[in-house]
Amino acid sequence: MLGTSSESSAFVPEIERTARANRKAVRLAKEAARLSRLEEETSGEEDLIEMTENVQDPSPPPPPRRTLGDYGMRNNGEMANLGFQPVNPVAFDIKNSVISALKEYQYSGAESQCPNLHLSHFYEACDCTDPPGVSESDKQLRLFKHSLTGRA
Repeated sequence: MLGTSSESSAFVPEIERTARANRKAVRLAKEAARLSRLEEETSGEEDLIEMTENVQDPSPPPPPRRTLGDYGMRNNGEMANLGFQPVNPVAFDIKNSVISALKEYQYSGAESQCPNLHLSHFYEACDCTDPPGVSESDKQLRLFKHSLTGRA
């Protein structure tokens, strides 16, 4: 016959009694597991209480991780800095020829512009002026803003 096997399955005459015994065994196992969890929790709480009694000064929690934007914020939530401002601003006159040389090759950040070429033109324009008593880096910091345009 189709669908029947030649081997006979184990026949249990008292199926209800076996099912009841299996359900009882599962229930008792769950109960034992629940009781063991409760005992672990109570012993964990006792250990925690004991540890807090032994520790007088718990260490404070670490401060929250700061992001880069947090360094530019004041405590009241306002922006603290409005861009780079040197500590000792240097005052010197910028010649019109230097400004026109800087504006001739202004950098806007477009993909068609080469930033390295812009910097080489910028250094050439910076070499055109040499104010007395001003370092090269101070001169470049003061002149660089004139070499940019747009969102750059």
